[in-house]
Amino acid sequence: MSGTSSELQDLTHILNGRAGAYGIEVSMEKSKIMVKSTTNTSADITMNGQKQKKVATFK
Repeated sequence: MSGTSSELQDLTHILNGRAGAYGIEVSMEKSKIMVKSTTNTSADITMNGQKQKKVATFK
């Protein structure tokens, strides 16, 4: 979805803002991030001040 962790943070911020505009709350418990990179494996993405959990696979 994005090329850098900064872009992913921006997309996460936009998603949360748009959802809030419609009265929808994004669940931090259900929201996860997955990094698929051989060079940059760190991505500290936050939403509402909480760090999102990083996973290796999605169910």
